[in-house]
Amino acid sequence: MKPPSLKVRLLVRLCALLLFNLSFNPFLTDVVRGAELKSDSEWQRTVEAAKKEGKVAVFLYQRENIEAAVRVFEKKFPDIQVVSASTPAAETGPRLMAERRGGKFLWDVCLCGPTTPLTVLYPAKAMDPIKPALLLAEITDVTKWWDGKHHYMDPEGNHVFVFVGSVDMPNLFYNKNLVDPNEFKSYWDMIKTKWRGKIVAVDPRQPGRPRVGARILYNVPDLGDKFLTRLFTETDVVLSREDRQALDWLAVGKYALCLFCGNIEAATAQGLPVAEFEVYRWRETPAISSGSNGSIALMNQAPHPNAARVFINWLLSREGQASFQKIMNSADLLVESMRVDIAKDPVPAAQRRVAGTKYIIMDTPERSNQEPVNKLLKEIIRK
Repeated sequence: MKPPSLKVRLLVRLCALLLFNLSFNPFLTDVVRGAELKSDSEWQRTVEAAKKEGKVAVFLYQRENIEAAVRVFEKKFPDIQVVSASTPAAETGPRLMAERRGGKFLWDVCLCGPTTPLTVLYPAKAMDPIKPALLLAEITDVTKWWDGKHHYMDPEGNHVFVFVGSVDMPNLFYNKNLVDPNEFKSYWDMIKTKWRGKIVAVDPRQPGRPRVGARILYNVPDLGDKFLTRLFTETDVVLSREDRQALDWLAVGKYALCLFCGNIEAATAQGLPVAEFEVYRWRETPAISSGSNGSIALMNQAPHPNAARVFINWLLSREGQASFQKIMNSADLLVESMRVDIAKDPVPAAQRRVAGTKYIIMDTPERSNQEPVNKLLKEIIRK
């Protein structure tokens, strides 16, 4: 074998020398330690300033358990009171912008899902960059996060931090007296002739779960516009604008299948013959979504800017994410943190993200664009 050239030998020696210096050079060690101390001191100054402000104002998307999830912050920082308000999804953007147009800058943080920050707050330049507010090393260390990076919703990758990534596919319920669940391995099985006239769906043109569900189906490559077109033009699907009405029709056997329905827990608690398909086991590529409360944004002109930064860092910390994930998980809501260094016990094992699995990430500017879906639905539902 030909011996290494002089140039190669010199390069190897130079690398070894650099590694030695990095390991043992007191000056370099002091530089690293100094950076850590600077970070710690900045964090402590921010906490002290936040205590003087005494409050953090957090706007929430209306959801069960969300209030309890953010109130845990007060236990960690008893000198900082959480002030909060919440609205349904359709009302969040209009309310926030109406307040700001009236000169009322009331909120520090928006914990209200990805769509409102992206489609309303971002175009209005109502947010400050969130990256400079991330002060704790355990947050800035991307190895602690899924896929080895921070996930952002906005095109700049700087304003809407996505901290939840749950396996999320649209609900499909069935009447146990009319349907054998073993017949279904795919959403495409809904198109079979035997289910024609036997499907009810909560209108996907409505804000919230139905609209998000339609957007997921639209963006899953195995389904897309072709599936939605066939579903709404070939199956005689009936639309309802109310969860309760659609679920009642399903329970009494008027329809066999219910798409985009919710609140099945109340029906099963009453002993009604309804159940939910395990759609995450089907052959379609599963989607990952932050859901209605899985992203956070820092409002500009915030009334309590230091408290806002403390709240954001607490929420995204290992402790904050473990607490949020535990409290938010319920029978009808699955929340899995994007952090990979916390226990995932609250999330059912079959529905946790699996390393190496291919997923469709919904929280991107392209896949969060509702307009192509709205246009398609308007055309096919009219037909």
